[in-house]
Amino acid sequence: MNHENDKNERLESTPEISDEVKAAAKQAEQKAAEEKEKKDKKKSREKGEKKTLKQHLTSERFKHGTMATALTAVFLVVVVLVNVLVGILGDRFPSINLDMTKNSENSLSEEAAEIVDTVDEPTEIYIMMDQESAESSTQYQTVISIASRMAERNSNITLQFKDPDTDPGFLAEYSSDNLRSGDVLVRTDKRYRIVTSSDLFPTSYDQNYNVIQYTDVNGALATAVNAVNVDTMPVAAFDTGHSEMINTTSYKDLLTENNFDTVDFNLLTEEIPEDAQMIVLAVPSTDLTSDEVEKLNTWLNDASAAEDRSLIVVAYPTQGELPTLNSYLNEWGLNVTPSQVLEGDPSNYIQSPDMIIANVDTELDLGGETTDYGYVVTPQSNPVEILWEGRNSVTTYPLLTTSDSAYIYDMETQTELTDDTGTRNLAAAGVKMIKHDTNDYRNSSVVVVGSAFMFDSTFTASSTFGNSTYLADLSKYLTGTTGSTSAIFNSAQQMITYDIVMSNGQITFLGLGVFTILIPIAFLVSGIVVFFRRRHL
Repeated sequence: MNHENDKNERLESTPEISDEVKAAAKQAEQKAAEEKEKKDKKKSREKGEKKTLKQHLTSERFKHGTMATALTAVFLVVVVLVNVLVGILGDRFPSINLDMTKNSENSLSEEAAEIVDTVDEPTEIYIMMDQESAESSTQYQTVISIASRMAERNSNITLQFKDPDTDPGFLAEYSSDNLRSGDVLVRTDKRYRIVTSSDLFPTSYDQNYNVIQYTDVNGALATAVNAVNVDTMPVAAFDTGHSEMINTTSYKDLLTENNFDTVDFNLLTEEIPEDAQMIVLAVPSTDLTSDEVEKLNTWLNDASAAEDRSLIVVAYPTQGELPTLNSYLNEWGLNVTPSQVLEGDPSNYIQSPDMIIANVDTELDLGGETTDYGYVVTPQSNPVEILWEGRNSVTTYPLLTTSDSAYIYDMETQTELTDDTGTRNLAAAGVKMIKHDTNDYRNSSVVVVGSAFMFDSTFTASSTFGNSTYLADLSKYLTGTTGSTSAIFNSAQQMITYDIVMSNGQITFLGLGVFTILIPIAFLVSGIVVFFRRRHL
């Protein structure tokens, strides 16, 4: 056997290295290099060797670790600052806050904004509560929102809080006006107005005598702001010297809301108040004297007066005979006798024939924004007879009338005169043009209203009826202030739970939960995750 040949054959064939062996060798080589690097670092630390600043800043660890940490921190700071800035801007500029109410109760109405834009002198709005209590009240949050937006829109308007408990001296300045906690005081150097909580949040009753709560913050505050800024205001003087049979508070409130000043005086013992443009005799139960009639006549026909003047006489079926006063009314083409109007058409009265829904006559243009006043209710009305259409420079006009189915109830005989049906006047006016000393003309008017109850708050304070708007327009016409900025703001909205698009819980969750907590936490978690992932790159 030739062993030598076999040996030569094995030497000539070179064995091949597999991929697995190569990979294992490469891995072993990398591991050895890493071990060497660790040993070198250890030796360097032991020798006290340090990296230079340039080496540290250019290292991969710094780029992927420290920079990520810094960017994350900066981003979180920016998020917090934006959140704080939005809160500050919301306080400084209330209009950027979202109004979640259904009828935009927390935003300025167009009418209120127009009034605010006309303010050209310092106007102070004081909410008579401590700020913390006001901000925690659901109702007064609306007051704060509207007043803040007024102040934002016009720099002449400022909003402040006055706590009556800690500042009783301020409250004492207005003690005669019964200023109290929860009211809003609006003032300028000219005058001031007190807006009560019942003005801001009026109430009424439904047919089941359940209380219905309304909100009229826009209207109440805008009316007050306008009232304290106008140069002059018409004065309505109410006579108190003839045992008047009705309470005139609701009518006075209505006039005040429409930028009238109201005063009381005794026609018998006092002079007619200076600047008075309208005198009201609210169902006098005793007759006037001839001297009082002469005083009224002189005042109405005064050629030196430049503004319109008027006399309103309110009648009542059981008022009794007042011959002296009625004789003077005859001179203006009007006549009143003790009787009552009943409506024969059921579609023109409410519940009973003496609760008449009046027709508004448009022959005398009152100059209001509308001639459609809806339901003007004239309960227990005395008929007002028009004696003639025109005489002695006086022209007569029907103001409120019945249907042609109305009839009279005679108070003396206590009988219903149902055989005599026809249209009856429930209110009428006699108007005279007076030549002023400057050769210009003005109006003097005498108006008789047959229904005392049409002035009652039951009808003037409810948006269901048109009494308040009609009486406001009539009063403006009689004082020549029609078309002025002293407009009525009949913007009361019923406060009901579904007026709010979002519930309080949803609003709290959105504002506090989402924007204040969840979003910042989400950014924080994202930053931490990014930090740790990039740290190990």
